[in-house]
Amino acid sequence: MFPGIVAAVICDKVIVHNPRWDQVKFGIYSFVLGASCYILLQLLFFFTDVFFLIYFNVDRKDIAWHTLKIWSIISNGNTKLLPLEVAQATLLSLPVAYIASAIVNYKLFNKIAQRLSISNKYGDENLFSFFLNADEIDWVYVRDIEQNLTYQGRVVSYSENDNIQEIVLSDVTVFSYKESEEYYSVPSIYLSKNIGRFLIEQISEELIGEENEQETVE
Repeated sequence: MFPGIVAAVICDKVIVHNPRWDQVKFGIYSFVLGASCYILLQLLFFFTDVFFLIYFNVDRKDIAWHTLKIWSIISNGNTKLLPLEVAQATLLSLPVAYIASAIVNYKLFNKIAQRLSISNKYGDENLFSFFLNADEIDWVYVRDIEQNLTYQGRVVSYSENDNIQEIVLSDVTVFSYKESEEYYSVPSIYLSKNIGRFLIEQISEELIGEENEQETVE
């Protein structure tokens, strides 16, 4: 299970998800990712044997096909493992975790399901994270209507739990919400509010370009 635990920890840090995984989910994901590490290791051994078979024109009978000892648990219940296999599978936990994270973060399963008209579900994360994680989201207006403030800036990072939403912006300009009067500018800012207190709007690249041209002229 060690390679799976390592891969699951990495996925937990990389994948955008809320709420956090409970013990049951973490255990299931550890098992699936661990099995994936050993399957990938077995495939690498297999392709290595095939390479020697083809490149060096070796007789199939002379090839010592590598079979992982881990599979003996399935075949005869023998739990004897080689520490080297565990170490090799653990090394593969990093690429396995990154591949799994990419599949989830880029929502490949959801996109395939949408193409096949199976489901319209966009993913597992909330809409706050889904919106800010979109590739086209860069410059935004974060409007705090209660405080009569508008923050213009680039999205750096964001987070959400059961109670609050957090967002960090860079190249920030602060305006009044009602009058759009410019107050001040700062390199970066951290904002935190109860869920639903932010109003976030995407700023088009054309509008940002026009503002930059005006600043250059001034």
